[in-house]
This record gives sequence, structure tokens and C-alpha cells, in this order.
Amino acid sequence: MPRPVLQPLDIETGFVAGHADVQASLPGAGDARLSALKAFETDGLPHRRVEAYRYFDLRQMLAKSGPLKLAAADSGDLAFSDPAASLFKDVDRHVAVFINGHFSAAQSSLDALPKGLEVMSYALAVSTGVGWLDTAAAVEREDDAVSALNSAYAADGAAVHVAAGTKVEKPLELVWYSTGDAAAHYHTQSAVVLDEGAELTVLQSRGDSVTSPLFATNAVSISVGANAKLHHAVLYADALDAVRISQNAVRLEANARYEMLSLAVGAGRARTSEHVHFAGENAHADVNGLSLLHGKAVMDNTLFVDHAVPNCSSEETYRYVLDDQSRGVFQGSILVREHAQKIDAQMQARALLMSRKAEMDSKPMLEIYADDVICAHGSAIGEPDQSAIFYLMSRGIDEKTARALLVAGFLDDVVDGFDAGEIGAAFKLLLAQRLGAPEDTAREVNA
Repeated sequence: MPRPVLQPLDIETGFVAGHADVQASLPGAGDARLSALKAFETDGLPHRRVEAYRYFDLRQMLAKSGPLKLAAADSGDLAFSDPAASLFKDVDRHVAVFINGHFSAAQSSLDALPKGLEVMSYALAVSTGVGWLDTAAAVEREDDAVSALNSAYAADGAAVHVAAGTKVEKPLELVWYSTGDAAAHYHTQSAVVLDEGAELTVLQSRGDSVTSPLFATNAVSISVGANAKLHHAVLYADALDAVRISQNAVRLEANARYEMLSLAVGAGRARTSEHVHFAGENAHADVNGLSLLHGKAVMDNTLFVDHAVPNCSSEETYRYVLDDQSRGVFQGSILVREHAQKIDAQMQARALLMSRKAEMDSKPMLEIYADDVICAHGSAIGEPDQSAIFYLMSRGIDEKTARALLVAGFLDDVVDGFDAGEIGAAFKLLLAQRLGAPEDTAREVNA
């Protein structure tokens, strides 16, 4: 029996009808945007019958939103309502701030960039036609309705370039912040390009002070050149009324190294996809995600690792701590192509359910067409070890602290494997605070 045709939602109709009013203000070729909008109109918002969105029914989440207004740039003061959004404030770094998806020069600190590092708004990079942007454009992205909507509406974003051989000492932080009290949507595209032998640490922090429904998408294209290294730390601290989707596409050339850790502590509903493509031999990717959720928060981590060439390795580790009615999703897929011999790929997802109403959906997959490989995946879902809690309590530790210590141990080793310096310390301090440890105690633990 054929499936029933889904009638367009008000929000979908609003996306299509409202594009003409803002098209002239968007950078880039108008024809490409209209083509993307037509693709979105054909497919509509993804729903549970779309396999990639099986556990993140975007159509249902936005069904009652009605038409949303395109958010405008806000040049007001950057006042984080959530301390998690200023996670890296004690780290000596360069800072680029984006408010409602638009670059804010007034809020940024980019005056002392070293030679070989370029940071600008994506809109400026497009309008001036910088050559290295073509390298990012060649990175293969997801091809779905959300990507089409992002291509139709993206107004700005970050454009970062590190010249060949340049090793940037200070991290670069990209701050994504949303403000406003009216239902709104916005979309960004970003590019990070490291030429041969370059090294960079990118920090991203995402927070909101919105009091009305917000829908936002962000597409990031990352190109790590031969012998280059990118260290990438991300914080998601989304507001209760926010629905956000991030699509990160990474291309690794020969001997490149990509290390990533994301931490989700937000109250909203978020989906992030990592698409890692190996284009050169002897490259390595280390992709990690942590989620510490409560209330009705949702975090969907969708991962696709494409081992297209021989002699590469990857390791993916995701861990979730879910309380109240929160929900975690892990969809991880590793593809080893026919001629990609000598591959070592390991994928693991684990979840702790702190409440009987919390939910975890896990779907790890391997698709292997080569025979000389070492590949494995695993998934485990359970509750805190009551015997371990009892043991700690028998040593004079109260139950709340005992549970916090167990959870911290469950998460902290992933942070330690990613960074043993001040970035890792900032992550561990935040985790300790969210688990209920007093700030002085948390700082002593991470000293």
C-alpha cells in the first residue's frame, strides 16, 4: 500500500513563501539558493520514515511552530545566560562571535591574529571570492532536505584558513549565540581549511538567551590538508525552546590528523552529524561525544566514517548520561571500501540511564568490503552500579556525591584522552559543576 502524502506544514510553507523577501540580502548566487529551496519544497522536513531521522522527527518537533521569522543580526551586549556558554573564558585564545548567525566584529577579538591565520565572516569570504574557499566547497556534505534548507537561507558563518606550515599557538574560539523574544529561524555555513602541515585548535561554544521557539541549522566544511592537524572542541548549551541541527563534513588528506570532542549540556533538542571522509593514506580521526542531559532534552549524534583509502585509522567514542525524560541517540556507521585495506576502525557508544523515564536509542553499524582490516563496534546501556554506590557510601560519602563520582569517572576518561591541558580541565570543571559538586571542590579535583 502506498504511503500517504504528507501535507505541507505551515512552517514549511513559510520557508518557501518567505524566501523571496530575504533573497536579496543573502550572499552568493541566487540561482543556487532557489534550486536548493525547490529541493526542500519537494522533500519537506525530514520525519521518522526518513531513516537518518528515525529518532529525531524534525517534522513533528516543528509541527506546531507555524511560520518563523528570519532572525536578524543583534549587535547588543553578549550576556550569556548560561555559564556553560562561556566555558573557555579562562583560555588564552582568539575569539570570533556570531549572534543569530551573523558575525559581530564588535564582540570579537581578532586584532592579534598571527601570520598565516585568516578569520573572517563567511559572507565576506563569498563576496570577495577568496580562493581557498573552493577547497572547503569540495568537501562532500550531506544531501538531504535540511542541507537544502541551509543552502537556501544561509546568511553568514565563519571562514577560517591556516596557510601551509603555519602552527597556530593560541586556540581560535567560534562563539555561536542566539538572542530574541520572537519565534525565529536562521542558518549558517562555515569553512575551516588547513593547508599542508598546518596546525590549529578550534573551540566552539553554542548558547542561547531566547524565550521563544528557535530553529537553526549550521553546516561546517572542514578540510585538513596533508600532514596537518586539527584539534576541535565543541560545547552545545542550547536553550529549552531551541531546535538545532549541525552538519559537520570533514575531509582528511594523507597523514592528516583530526581530533574532536563535543559536550552537550543543553536543555533543547539538537542533532549533530559528523561525516568524516578519508582521502589520503595514513590519516587518523578521533571523534568523541559526551552528553549530560536532563529534563526533556534530546541529543542525536549521527556519525558516518568513510574509509575510502588504505592504511588509515579511526576511533569513535560516545557516552551519554541521561536523567529525567531526556533522550540520547547514537547512529554510527563505518564504511570500509573495497580497496581500503589495512584499516583500523573502532566505534563505541555507552549510556547511563539515571531515570526510569530516560531513553537511549543506539544503532552502530559496520559496512566492510575489504578483508585485511581490524574493525569493531559496541553499544551498552545500563544504570549506575548500585554496589559501587553502596561501597562509596560505606566509606562515608553521601549518595548524591557517590553517584556524581561514578558519573564523573564514566565521562572524564574520554576528556583526558582528548586533552590533558587547560581545555580538558575546563570540560571537567563544567561536568563536575553540572553533577552537583561545589565549585571550589570541582576546581580542586581538576587542579
